[in-house]
Amino acid sequence: MKNYLRFWGTRGSCPVSGAPYRVYGGNTCCLEVRYGNVLMIMDAGTGIRQLGDYLKLNQQDTHIHLFLGHTHWDHIIGFPFFEPIYHPGTHITLWAPAQGGKVCRDLFKDLLSTDFFPIRLEQVRATLEFRTTQPKTPVEIPPLSVDFHLTQHPGISHCFKIKTPNQTIGYVTDNEMLLGYHGPLAEITPEAIEPHLDLIEFLAPCDILVHEAQYSAEEYIQKVGWGHSSISNAAALLQKTQVSQWYVLHHDPKHTDADLDFFQTTAKKILKENNVACRVEWLRDMHQIELF
Repeated sequence: MKNYLRFWGTRGSCPVSGAPYRVYGGNTCCLEVRYGNVLMIMDAGTGIRQLGDYLKLNQQDTHIHLFLGHTHWDHIIGFPFFEPIYHPGTHITLWAPAQGGKVCRDLFKDLLSTDFFPIRLEQVRATLEFRTTQPKTPVEIPPLSVDFHLTQHPGISHCFKIKTPNQTIGYVTDNEMLLGYHGPLAEITPEAIEPHLDLIEFLAPCDILVHEAQYSAEEYIQKVGWGHSSISNAAALLQKTQVSQWYVLHHDPKHTDADLDFFQTTAKKILKENNVACRVEWLRDMHQIELF
């Protein structure tokens, strides 16, 4: 069986559709991590519905690990439409940080309440196991392990570091790098970097880093505190971690294919001008990265 990452959704905030989004896609975040017989899913955005249909056709996965970094709508809205939760032979372990004193099961019970959906959590036919994640407390799913770190985002939000026997992958959908900084990459001071040193150390071992860059520099002036990075500020994280492969997701719903093409070009220019030896690519729905 192939080992890979497959991105069933790469959009942030809310899904979009229509001709301007045909190339990059409109589903909100959902990542399939396939390694041997292990299936892990990061995020349950709208992309997870299509993933569920694919799993139904193959009918090979009886134990699925679903990880959520936080429970904002764009990361959970696809869960009630995820086909495997209605299969009695499926075991799904759901991992999420506690939010506002509520543990993982409480959060999903709220999601599947009569106010929001016609099916109750108790009516789901799969076996659901709820687990609460903690920063820097790795979860072992042999041969993989998953570790967690807090990000700069409203509420409690975790990013992930996935270790395979051969590679380490960082997955960071919501993180405001260099909170409030609007200058060029070359002029970032040690004082501006200092609050992010722990995250930089956490992600530095990664061979692949999936990290958002939701705003242009001009947009970020109006978006400080929203929990998302400008392109230049996100590039600073790659400069400090020295990760050689950067994949960008959590695209703003207002950004068209043409916008995202331009942002990718902008990021490449910033990296080159600052001598950051890193390959960058804006992700599209259904993009697949082979693992070894």
